[in-house]
Amino acid sequence: MKSNKGITLTSLIIYIIGMIIVLATIANLTSFFYKNINIQDANYDSTTQYTKFASLFLNETNNDNNYIIDCKTITENNVKLSYIVFANGNQYTYTNENNSIYKNNIKICENVEDCDFSYQFIDSKYQIKVKFKTNIIDNETTYTL
Repeated sequence: MKSNKGITLTSLIIYIIGMIIVLATIANLTSFFYKNINIQDANYDSTTQYTKFASLFLNETNNDNNYIIDCKTITENNVKLSYIVFANGNQYTYTNENNSIYKNNIKICENVEDCDFSYQFIDSKYQIKVKFKTNIIDNETTYTL
């Protein structure tokens, strides 16, 4: 009798089909994982932009002897420009031309859908309202100066 050692063609095809099924399952699970990571990256970016702006603006409003010189929102030819100028020389400007917020001439935030600065003078204090909107954040904050 002959000894049957080795792999037959049928068993080889079954092994290959099994490996293809395992690889397809792993590839499918990996694609779901990377899609969720990209979604979280977009959310993280919006949160980072808001946190960066809020910390700089809060630091500005906590300065002693600081007051508002000018604050306006202008819209011309579908271009919105909102800015606030403080006595220490710092100016925060939002423009929807490039969806960015600038401190003086330095870009501090990008991918901002809308930002609006306004203020009121109540009881010898400035109350500044900032409306900040990104793809996941829609916030209105009041700062007291």
